[in-house]
Amino acid sequence: MEEKINFSFSKEERIRKSVDYKKVFEYGKSLGGSTVALYFVLKEDGFPRAGFIASKRFSKKAVDRNRAKRLMREVFRLNKHKLYPCDIVLIAKKGIKDASFKDVETDFLKLAEKAGLLKGKEDA
Repeated sequence: MEEKINFSFSKEERIRKSVDYKKVFEYGKSLGGSTVALYFVLKEDGFPRAGFIASKRFSKKAVDRNRAKRLMREVFRLNKHKLYPCDIVLIAKKGIKDASFKDVETDFLKLAEKAGLLKGKEDA
């Protein structure tokens, strides 16, 4: 029988403390795509957690920053079951302004695969 996939995004799955963000930036690795930059640290056990950043440097308009974070959050939420336990920080890049959801998802999955965060078919 197939395992039911949970597509929620609970508080436990979010990186909320600045200490956790610092840990990812200090000890993690990074990769950059056209729409997002991916910082990550693998963990031994648990589940994937994510944090999202869209700074004023990315856009002065709150509307643009909020849309970027919403897109990144949704991409993570729908694809977290494909990831090994890790802490991820996604940072919005200029290219996300005109990007569709599919563009951001493709970029994220490409970066996650390159980083070795994606589970294989037998693991998923």
